[in-house]
Amino acid sequence: MFGYGKMSGCAVAAVSALAEVYPQGTTLNSLQIAESRNLSQPLVAKVLTTLSQHNIVHGTRGPGGGYRLALAPEEVTILEIVEYFEGHRDLSGCPFGPGWCGVGAPCPLHDTLVAMSESTASTLRKTNFAAFVDHPKKPT
Repeated sequence: MFGYGKMSGCAVAAVSALAEVYPQGTTLNSLQIAESRNLSQPLVAKVLTTLSQHNIVHGTRGPGGGYRLALAPEEVTILEIVEYFEGHRDLSGCPFGPGWCGVGAPCPLHDTLVAMSESTASTLRKTNFAAFVDHPKKPT
């Protein structure tokens, strides 16, 4: 079944935080992002470095520095971010384990899991970060 790991989840959260403040041109540092999303600051910093290498975010060093989206939120899809960390791997995950599907007859859930994975990937491919622009912050 389609899913993503800790790094991808953190990356999606970080980009969503930056999308929220994109219209104002605000920069956020890794600590601000971590605190706003209840994440580990070192993990956020690591994810931001990777996103910077892929030209998704732009970072500025020094006092008053931080990160901002390098692209408009509507130009970045969730699937794109996930694939930077997960790659283009098969995420249908046979419940019988490796060596079942693709070797002989597929497992009883193969077609269902492949359809679910394709549907999720399609949705994430169509979903961009514009949904987070000016999104109200959670109540405190």
